[in-house]
Amino acid sequence: MMKIQTKVAYLALAMSAALLTGCGDTTVTINELPPIVGDDHDHDDDHDHGGVNAAGRLVLSAIDSAFVQVLELPAKTELNTFVVSTTPSALYASGDYRYAAVVQRNDDLVQFIDGGLWQEDHVDHMDDFQAAPRLMPFQLSQVRPTHFSAADGQLAVFFDGNAATGAAAGVAVLTDADIGEDRSDYPQLSLTTHQHGLAQPRGEFLISSIRDANSSTTLPDQVGLYHQHGDHFDLEEIFAVSCPNMHGSAQNHEFIAFGCSDGVLLIEQDGETFTASKLANTDEFSGSMRIGTLAGHDAAEHFIGLAGAAVFAIDAEDAEMALLDWQPGAATAIWGYGFAEQGEKFVLLDNTGALTIFNYHGHEHEGSDEPAFEFAAKLALTAANLADLPAGARFQLAISAADDKVYVTDPIARQLHTIDLHDAEVVNTKQLNFIPHRITWLGIAEPEHGHHDH
Repeated sequence: MMKIQTKVAYLALAMSAALLTGCGDTTVTINELPPIVGDDHDHDDDHDHGGVNAAGRLVLSAIDSAFVQVLELPAKTELNTFVVSTTPSALYASGDYRYAAVVQRNDDLVQFIDGGLWQEDHVDHMDDFQAAPRLMPFQLSQVRPTHFSAADGQLAVFFDGNAATGAAAGVAVLTDADIGEDRSDYPQLSLTTHQHGLAQPRGEFLISSIRDANSSTTLPDQVGLYHQHGDHFDLEEIFAVSCPNMHGSAQNHEFIAFGCSDGVLLIEQDGETFTASKLANTDEFSGSMRIGTLAGHDAAEHFIGLAGAAVFAIDAEDAEMALLDWQPGAATAIWGYGFAEQGEKFVLLDNTGALTIFNYHGHEHEGSDEPAFEFAAKLALTAANLADLPAGARFQLAISAADDKVYVTDPIARQLHTIDLHDAEVVNTKQLNFIPHRITWLGIAEPEHGHHDH
């Protein structure tokens, strides 16, 4: 069985001086704050957080640096800065948005930062709490952590393995409780060979990619259904519908979708029954064009599929795919994307530094000519020459799960923008004293993001 070790990795703040000297002209202050616990709640109002910060917190990393900073929203004031082991390659939120997974892929390491905002279920009401952020003892140390998929309070981490060393791929499925309690008995899946794969958690089930060890590509072409038994998953079924050169996955309440070179593999869940089908590429596809990125939301009936700079609305229930006109202008790539405002909007951040906003209507206009995704606005967030982007940097997007705000970093101007999606405008810009790299949002999600039985 794949072994993922956990160990204490608190780094002394005295190390920060050595770190900061390696950040060029970056200057960061490390603040230690006393814990703050909010327990004065009005249980008659689900939206009253009883003095606990409802806007959330942001976690940012800097280019070519091992420090990670936590900012308090909405003012974006600095709470803490932590020294991790190496420069983060990515930041992701945990299943319930309490923890930031600080990914250090090439070093086979994932560390976790507690954002300090969480909610506890007391059956007849929810209690909200807040405390100072902290670096957690819990770590993952399997080979090449790459794809992270969160849903219904679970986070699936897919480890690609390594062809050169013969290390096989695997999956770990975590809850926030696993991270917070430094547990080692969370369920894991051990695969038989390396692969650039992916997995989607579905309660006691896991949908994971499978690669033929004799394949000439690192991309998988099959999907398996696994069932949790204690600390491991057992294979129940390999779906007969193939998915060549698989890349990209997402889920909503009823479906799990995987991007294939010839279309999208759709797996529908009805209780404990899973059924696979293929939605073929439409006439808009040509040459090597394929959907390699997917986005979904529990409250949305449609998926969004990205094929380079082309954007498709995917109706899994009706097995339809439609090209969206997102008015890309000079944009040739999409750098950030996702559903926002509890699934009522969808946003795209492109490589011109512009943010495109769609209103999502779902099947609200079924039977009419109204599209599911309605173009709402496009905001140009920079007038700078994109050739001035620092090496390895690009604009990054973080989406709040608590309100109608999204956050975009500008590494050229060293700025952090707050965008109000309802009014489609930049409402605040913070000047940073470092070049931002990765970003994610943490906090207490709105009630619509509650867990569902599939």
